[in-house]
Amino acid sequence: MDLPTLAAVLQAALSPNQEQRKAAEQSLDQIQFTPQHLVRVLQIIVDNNCDTAVRQFASIHFKNFIAKNWSPHDTDEPSKIAHSDK
Repeated sequence: MDLPTLAAVLQAALSPNQEQRKAAEQSLDQIQFTPQHLVRVLQIIVDNNCDTAVRQFASIHFKNFIAKNWSPHDTDEPSKIAHSDK
């Protein structure tokens, strides 16, 4: 997913419209394990041209994803984060 599209999905995830928000959350769930996703999220976080709310939401999304997936609880389980994103 390119940066403008990802920024639009992150913006939609902040929407007060429940249908739009749920659709955006589903999109994020589908793309979160794709290679370079975390890199793109970081690019949005540091982009001063991006809306502040989107950047903050991207930061929280990044933090939560890392907290949940960086170290699998089962050491036999392979890492869910692409090696290129580490």
